[in-house]
Amino acid sequence: MIALLDIQNYRLDIGTFDGPVHVLKGINLTVNRGDTLGIVGESGSGKTVLVRSVLGIGPRNSRVVEGSISFDGQDITALPEKDWTKIRGIRISMIFQDPMTYLNPLFSIGRQISDVIAAHEKAAGQGVSSKAARRARTEELLDQVGLPNLSMLFSQYPHQLSGGMRQRILIAMALAGKPDLLIADEPTTALDVTVQAQVLDLINSLVEKLNLTVIMISHDIGAIATVAKRCAVMYKGEIVEQGLTRDILNRPQHEYTQRLLAAVPDIDVAPEKAAARAAETPSAKPGHLLEAIDLKKVYRSQSGSEVTAVKSISLAVKTGEIFGVVGESGSGKSTLARMLLRLIKPTSGDIIFDGQNISGLSGEPLRQMRRHMQFVFQNPHSALNGRHTIGDAIGEPLRIQTNMSRRDIEARTEALLDIVQLPKTFKYRYPHELSGGQKQRVCIARAIALNPRLLILDEPTSALDISVQAQVLDFLQELRAELNLTYVFISHNLAVIRQICDRTIVMKRGEIVEQGETEQIFLAPREDYTKALIESGRKTSQAANL
Repeated sequence: MIALLDIQNYRLDIGTFDGPVHVLKGINLTVNRGDTLGIVGESGSGKTVLVRSVLGIGPRNSRVVEGSISFDGQDITALPEKDWTKIRGIRISMIFQDPMTYLNPLFSIGRQISDVIAAHEKAAGQGVSSKAARRARTEELLDQVGLPNLSMLFSQYPHQLSGGMRQRILIAMALAGKPDLLIADEPTTALDVTVQAQVLDLINSLVEKLNLTVIMISHDIGAIATVAKRCAVMYKGEIVEQGLTRDILNRPQHEYTQRLLAAVPDIDVAPEKAAARAAETPSAKPGHLLEAIDLKKVYRSQSGSEVTAVKSISLAVKTGEIFGVVGESGSGKSTLARMLLRLIKPTSGDIIFDGQNISGLSGEPLRQMRRHMQFVFQNPHSALNGRHTIGDAIGEPLRIQTNMSRRDIEARTEALLDIVQLPKTFKYRYPHELSGGQKQRVCIARAIALNPRLLILDEPTSALDISVQAQVLDFLQELRAELNLTYVFISHNLAVIRQICDRTIVMKRGEIVEQGETEQIFLAPREDYTKALIESGRKTSQAANL
């Protein structure tokens, strides 16, 4: 039987100013029809470059040194672009990592999916079907991925949808060409636990219903274990281990795989020395660094309709503590965080920072206040300017808020890169040359450049692989102890929340439904919603800890 995908001794170099970088080193991989293969590995290990090579969309400055990639018996290693149009998106399709990057904000969802269908029909040499036929097919795809209110959704725009809904839209687009092979690149990275579970269940159901062959890339070993029967572990451009997923999770042979599995946080395991940490933490100080009093945010559309994103929330964050915020996509977590930092103005209520009411601040006083309050955004792709080098991005707050010399800024930039474990030479690179995890580490470096007192972190580890996530969490705790920092830590990863946060609030539909000491919430949740969140997180955690 001919393998659907057969990669033999594939070696790929990427040209740089310092000479070629060996990105893929002798990759051997076979995927048969009906297979579900997971590829796991840390940022920069070559996962995404490998699958993009399968789609013929590798970096322009790349060069195949040797080896081949065959799809359904055809060598596609050096396929001309005109022949790719009959394969890419039709026979091989891909779900990308960041929905907002790949959805056009100017066009409705229905228009975008309809255009994809028309493009595939044209590429396949068929006549483009009528507008009505494409609409019917679009609604069929939306229904296939489990989205409700199809007629309303058809005319909506990406910004009107939650992260989970946008990810389902990308899946629908990927299915438009009825592919034989579906590649999913970190499809659940930025999703909360309940939506993540729904998307993984959707992928599993599509495999069964459509007889799909799936390659799934993820740094989330639990997600891989949920979907993939086989698994390949990549490290520094090589596949160091592959086999049945269950065997690799239970009996990892390679040292790197063992380290990777050891770094997976377990939602059912309490943090080590939790009591000692609670006694030593600066959160024992009675003072509150940050308070919110009856905070509310209402959005009004041009038609006059209103949506209340945050409903009269009150909270107090102690100096030096790590304050956790959890909840589903659309619960108001990010809106709350942006109000606390005054990136958006609350409709009503007060924000007290270090004893000062900052709700009405604007102009220069607000700019000076932000020196002490910094934000790590959820989406590193959007947070970094593609025209600026990494060095410029990290040095930007230093240039704006300080009188440091150019030489001192460069030295501080290199020190920050070292702190987040990136090579100093990265300061010359641009965001598109970095992986998602590497870009997130750049965002963290930029946020701590001014030694702020408060750091608001919106899903700071969602784009990081497991091993780097563990390193960043350890680093954040060390940094807190060293600089007496206070964190507001937003995450959909409940195991991470339990590991790092002193106190936690649980949000649902713009309200706080439960709050208290983190361990107490995990050991004895009071609300059904909290119990459901923890149970969803437990399923993924148990899959990774077979």
